[in-house]
Amino acid sequence: MGLFDNFFIGLRGKSGERKIANKLGMIDFFGYSGTCLRNLYVPRYDGSTSEIDLVYVTKKGLFIIESKNYSGYIFGNERAKNWTSTLLGARTWFGGRKVEKYHFYNPVKQNQSHIKALSNYIGQFYAFSIIVFGDDSELKDISISSPGIFVCNTSDLRIVIKNIWNQFPDVYDDAQVNYICSRLLPLTNANDYVKAAHIQNIKMGNNSLICPRCGGSLVLRTAQRGKYQGKSFYGCSNYPKCRFTRNL
Repeated sequence: MGLFDNFFIGLRGKSGERKIANKLGMIDFFGYSGTCLRNLYVPRYDGSTSEIDLVYVTKKGLFIIESKNYSGYIFGNERAKNWTSTLLGARTWFGGRKVEKYHFYNPVKQNQSHIKALSNYIGQFYAFSIIVFGDDSELKDISISSPGIFVCNTSDLRIVIKNIWNQFPDVYDDAQVNYICSRLLPLTNANDYVKAAHIQNIKMGNNSLICPRCGGSLVLRTAQRGKYQGKSFYGCSNYPKCRFTRNL
């Protein structure tokens, strides 16, 4: 693998991601060679970013991995807006258990947006979308029909990748893998301003600011050059057609 022989790049992060990265390390040991990049902040055209948990770069293509730390029974359809986590809560006065349900945004759609952002950044690439839930959850009713999309528990990740490895041909050589890694590696070193702007954009998701000039959404951005470099501000999502800005 040349320049990127070291398997792990960036080991800090959520425990779920660490477990997945460790699992990928075991996979790498068994001959399914690749480079694991963690916590990539991919720039979008509108100035915002898309955070990807893990990207596993291999000769088979790029495994775009989204880690989910939900417990209980998981229900979901790839086309639904939200998925559901169902678990038993505290006991009631009558001795039964209260059923608690939590809804979260469809991780398949979320990962599709990650793949789109990444393809806009490095160009088209061969991708496998993998959603990984912790082993304290049970995938009760998951409906996936599109090719290249996989949903599994952490303990089953090795089997999923093994099956992909056996079913799909190599599409990249070592030089191409190294080139892709060299393009993606800088995205793992986002500064605090980029991370803060990303978090703010997520918080604004349910209460978007509206551009008074064109009606577009205002997203939090960070100036990349000039005397205001490193400073955050709100900019219109329709940039460059609309150049409205608002100070924080």
